[in-house]
Amino acid sequence: MENPLPKIIKTPVIAMYHDDKHENLTIELELPDVRDDHITLVMHENSFYLKAFSDSVEYLGSFFLDGPVDPERAIAVNNNGMLTIKVPYKGGFMCARTIPIE
Repeated sequence: MENPLPKIIKTPVIAMYHDDKHENLTIELELPDVRDDHITLVMHENSFYLKAFSDSVEYLGSFFLDGPVDPERAIAVNNNGMLTIKVPYKGGFMCARTIPIE
């Protein structure tokens, strides 16, 4: 019996952004060929952990968020390899300061 090929370990491509009212955070992670039942997502108030796998790739990552969120109200949907998480901020997004680009 041959040894199976080892899986490649990757950090997923990720985008995080808030809505125009600064009330909700959206997180998008690229997980090509990953089925819903092969995704583990653990969300905390200020971070989240992801582990997911396909036949050839294992995706791993721990990520900090830009402000405290309500993980009890998070919604996650995997649509053809794009995992989208929407979660409200606790008390709205507190913007510290916008820095001008010179």
